[in-house]
Amino acid sequence: MSVLTLPVALSAHAIERRERAVDTMKAKLDDALVRYDAWFLVFIAVIIGLGATLLAGMAVWCVVKQRKTFTGRWSYRNGGLSVYFECA
Repeated sequence: MSVLTLPVALSAHAIERRERAVDTMKAKLDDALVRYDAWFLVFIAVIIGLGATLLAGMAVWCVVKQRKTFTGRWSYRNGGLSVYFECA
């Protein structure tokens, strides 16, 4: 190995290590994002389940305690969620 080819070999080795480090970091980031997305979906499912339980409980309460009818309305306004409950 001559003195002229030594920096090229070291440079190629350094580039290879850098590319390997970047690939490793990309893989770790992808794994973390997948894990975060899975927990986010579980959290949303729990929130929806709690909302459905609350809606069912209010309907039962209205039927048992009030005038025997229940109206509930879901409406989306301005991209947000609005929920109305009414014992009629």
